[in-house]
Amino acid sequence: MRLFDAHVHLDFYENAQQVATQAQELGLSLLACTVTPAGYLRATQELAGTRGVHLAAGAHPWWVADGRVGEKDVDALVSILPDLSFIGEVGLDFSPAHVGEGTQRVQVSSFERIMRAGSETSGPACPKVVSIHSVRSADVVLDVLERTGAVRSCRCIFHWFSGRPEELWRAARMGCYFSFGEHSLATRRGREYVREVPAELLLTETDLPAGENVLGTAEEIASSLERAIAKASEVRGEDVGALARSNAAALLA
Repeated sequence: MRLFDAHVHLDFYENAQQVATQAQELGLSLLACTVTPAGYLRATQELAGTRGVHLAAGAHPWWVADGRVGEKDVDALVSILPDLSFIGEVGLDFSPAHVGEGTQRVQVSSFERIMRAGSETSGPACPKVVSIHSVRSADVVLDVLERTGAVRSCRCIFHWFSGRPEELWRAARMGCYFSFGEHSLATRRGREYVREVPAELLLTETDLPAGENVLGTAEEIASSLERAIAKASEVRGEDVGALARSNAAALLA
């Protein structure tokens, strides 16, 4: 493993199989998050057997909030969780664009069901890895992780963390990882947080591509990771590339 992407939407690429093959050739390891259970099942067929691709089953809070992921979809995700090692993208988004009448309650209910099912089928021998979206909701996310036991039984990663400093430290004390990419590092808060996060909890990500059904290459993923590593190394004053590889190896062990 030369580089690890802790959050990429590989299935959004129109040429996902080609990108996955290129990634293998470049020594990239990918935590490939999906946004719906149906998307995960499609991706398993397209990407089956590709080395270095860790495919995660998700229910993105945006899709939950607007009804594209409904109760039956959450049921479907919960039913397959016992057989999975990776969950994501899941979480909560309480920004104005994604919180309407009743949607906050639906998001919390769905996320809690997923994390409880994940926690109950995870454990020390083979802990599940979870990539978490948490916009204006980090405290509630952490409450759910504590309530369901997922923070103890799973390895939880906060993707592109943007919460308050006290929420960051609460998550760090609970042993949660944090994945940073070049876009988060373009913000002052992102740079402050990458400086402060404990070394053993730091990971790199891209959150690529920018949209669905696009053509892309693994080279663009690698370049984005390299730019993030360069900026994070500058901010922290240490080799974040080596640090992220070591943490990724521990995460995936």
